[in-house]
Amino acid sequence: MDKLGKKGLILLVAIAMLIGAIALYLTQWSLEATSTNDFCVSCHSMESAKLEWEGSNHFSNSKGIQAGCADCHIPHDTDWNYFKTKTTTGLKDVYHEIMGGIPDAEAYEEKRGEMAKRVWADMKKNDSVTCRSCHQSDVWDIYAQSNKARQEHLLMEQQGSTCIDCHRGVAHFPPEFTESAKEAGAKLNQLVAQTSNTAKTLYPIAEAALFSDDKADEKAGRIFPGVNASVVSSQNDMQQLKVEGFQQQGAEQVIYTAFGKRIVGAVLNDELLDKLEVNGDYTLDKDSNSQWRPVSITAWAKKDNLIDDVDGLWAYGNELNNAYCGGCHAVIPASHYTANQWAPIVEGMVGRTSLSESDQMVLTYYLQNAAKDMKGEGNE
Repeated sequence: MDKLGKKGLILLVAIAMLIGAIALYLTQWSLEATSTNDFCVSCHSMESAKLEWEGSNHFSNSKGIQAGCADCHIPHDTDWNYFKTKTTTGLKDVYHEIMGGIPDAEAYEEKRGEMAKRVWADMKKNDSVTCRSCHQSDVWDIYAQSNKARQEHLLMEQQGSTCIDCHRGVAHFPPEFTESAKEAGAKLNQLVAQTSNTAKTLYPIAEAALFSDDKADEKAGRIFPGVNASVVSSQNDMQQLKVEGFQQQGAEQVIYTAFGKRIVGAVLNDELLDKLEVNGDYTLDKDSNSQWRPVSITAWAKKDNLIDDVDGLWAYGNELNNAYCGGCHAVIPASHYTANQWAPIVEGMVGRTSLSESDQMVLTYYLQNAAKDMKGEGNE
């Protein structure tokens, strides 16, 4: 090859290298430019997501550490995974933005659950890799954490769980999957309408008043969802019911449905308390170090909101658990905690949801009756 040819080859290689360097730079620049928070929220469809993020601890906190869009939604564990996710999700987002997939806040709200489920599934699949880019479990000071956090984090590896199983709704409002709960509620109302007039056992689907006679002049007590009540007699729109349970020493006005379990079946006023039947002696419950004895009460209640198939009520309770609890963390089965643990857990979490008081009560009784120390869902 003559000198001119060699020079031409060298020039060609140099030009190719320059073009390659420029292409590499532009690629890197474009990846970084399209990963900024400003770029991510520049689409009007992301306005709701932006406002929610700005109100979260991931935007502002005492440590001054901010996690932006790309930090949470784009894996950084490998260059290939980063590039692949950027390309596929970027093209999909641009397409939906052009096609007007989420034109306003109302459409965003309608798709909130669908989008959340997709993100949760991805994070579950990759073991919450984006969370771990900041929260590195291998360097945790586990004993500097709260007792609850330490307990759950120590169980993570044993249970095969990951960050997103417990930590949902941390940067955006959690969705509530209420459609199935509404369907279960409608079915429950149908069961009330279909309740047999000759049923031997009835169950309230909500808190109901108890009366000392069928005239129902003055409320003498209360009975609660899912309580097993034997039918003694009927009179017009009234049912005479017998409720059996346990009385704890020091809390005589309360009838609990099970020994040593704080599942309130009925609360009695003085008039009914005088008619309480005692069916045995006090026995020590070692777990609570308290005395319990079997009792029963016979009282009247209106036929409204009584069913003869308690499974319909528990199906509704299960759907409430799925709908309102599954937005902040993976749905926890009732058998995960004991009956006595469930009530304060629900009370502590319900403020984060839009659950009504009546639905909160049904949810609590469902979880308690299906708890790991009760015969119920998963415990037969």
